[in-house]
Amino acid sequence: MGLTEAMRPLDSDKDGDPDVDNTAASGQLIAERSLSALISLGFVALDGVDVTATEVALGHWRTAQAVTAASFSRQLRSQIWRIAATDVSNDGDARVGDLVNALAVLFAAREPLRPFEFETGAGRRFADAQTQWFGAHKRDWPVTNYTQFLPLCRWAPYLGLAQPISVRSLVADASRALLEDLVDLPQKRFRADEFVAECGERLPISDGGPRSLWKADDSQELSPGLSMSLCQLEAAGHLTLPPPESDTDTMVVTLGVAGEPTRISHINWHPRTAAGEGS
Repeated sequence: MGLTEAMRPLDSDKDGDPDVDNTAASGQLIAERSLSALISLGFVALDGVDVTATEVALGHWRTAQAVTAASFSRQLRSQIWRIAATDVSNDGDARVGDLVNALAVLFAAREPLRPFEFETGAGRRFADAQTQWFGAHKRDWPVTNYTQFLPLCRWAPYLGLAQPISVRSLVADASRALLEDLVDLPQKRFRADEFVAECGERLPISDGGPRSLWKADDSQELSPGLSMSLCQLEAAGHLTLPPPESDTDTMVVTLGVAGEPTRISHINWHPRTAAGEGS
């Protein structure tokens, strides 16, 4: 997936773009939208007719050759969290806010193994899920129509926060983002609540994070998105979810499927590879 594909904006409320079928017009449109997104995210600035790299970009990459797909995805995610932490003051920040809120819905929605589509198809309706946190008025939703939902299906996997099921459906999975952003965490045995707090600090849409929508009924159940992400990290061999040491001070990992949920009191963190490679 390319950056230009991921960067189609979320703020279009049209059913389609008449220029998309025109190759030349489509290329021009993608370039303009990509440039607009890069400016909004603070990576480049316009100096007359010239496009220049900002200090934000130069602080991470000294040459164009140093920009890799992996490193750009990580820095893009970091910049999105930074912008989302500030007060919304312009259209670019508002678009970032919509993106973060949409990701938060994806992360907080129960039954994370059930794919989300927007309104049609075999998956769940993302349109319905938004009403739980943003109300029934469409104008208040972060993603108001199918045209806006498709970029979310590109953005979220590009940022390491979801897995695509098809070009129009996805499930929450922040395992790649957590593996990359917890790279400085020592390999050791953590209390479950301590590890969850570390995740919330690095991933604002996760449990306890400032942009999280998740509110557990008993404060013990982990959010669906974090549960999914931890299970994926365990399956990949980066951590272990051992049986709880006692019946007290436990947290619940659940994917919303039949059977007993998993109770944990500790998490053994032992990432198999250096997540920071390619930065």
